[in-house]
This record gives sequence, structure tokens and C-alpha cells, in this order.
Amino acid sequence: MTLNISPEQMAEYRASYKKRQAAERQKLDERFERAWEVARRGADLLRAQFKAEKVVVFGSLTNRELFHIRSDIDLAVWGLPDKQYFRASGAVLDISPEFLVDLVPFTDASNSLRRTIETEGIEL
Repeated sequence: MTLNISPEQMAEYRASYKKRQAAERQKLDERFERAWEVARRGADLLRAQFKAEKVVVFGSLTNRELFHIRSDIDLAVWGLPDKQYFRASGAVLDISPEFLVDLVPFTDASNSLRRTIETEGIEL
């Protein structure tokens, strides 16, 4: 089956496609910036309310090329008492309904995840 599309129609299609792609890229860039704001607010909250010693963002938020529409926010935390984990996790999740936030006590992370956090993470 062959479609008969004129050069003008093809040009119109390509222009429309480029416009949609640019709009999607813009939306994703804005989501990326909002995710960083939530991560910073989460780190501030963890230090202020739960006395966290250190908070590091890791995962797709550290690399714009890996960040996608369903990316979550991964935070490693040091100094969070075990009995405060669920309250702290809930408090961070309450910052924004737009994002899931995975709170990982660094001491509970696997060795490979620790290496990733230490080498690719960004301290907040």
C-alpha cells in the first residue's frame, strides 16, 4: 500500500511533528525543574524535621538525558532514625502529589546502590 502524499502535505506533517516534539520537550524540561524543587524541599524538610545529617539525590534526576515523564525522585538519607522512616517518607511524599519519592536510608542500601549514590549522587 502506497500513500500519495504531496510534498506540501509532507512538509506540513513534518512541521506539525516538530512542533509537538518541541512542546513535549518543554513540558519534560518543566517537570524536571519541578522535580528538582521537590527534591530540594524534601532535603530541607528531612534536615529540619527529622534531623537528617545528609541528603543526596540519585537516579534519573541527576541526568537530564535519563529523566522521563514517569521518573520519580530518589533520595538517599543519612542519620534518619529507623523509627522515623515512615513518618519522614510520608512527609516528603506530601510535598507534591506529582512525584513519587523513594527515600533510601544509606545504611540500608546494597553495596552496589551505595557505590552508585556515592559516585553519581548530588548532595542537597
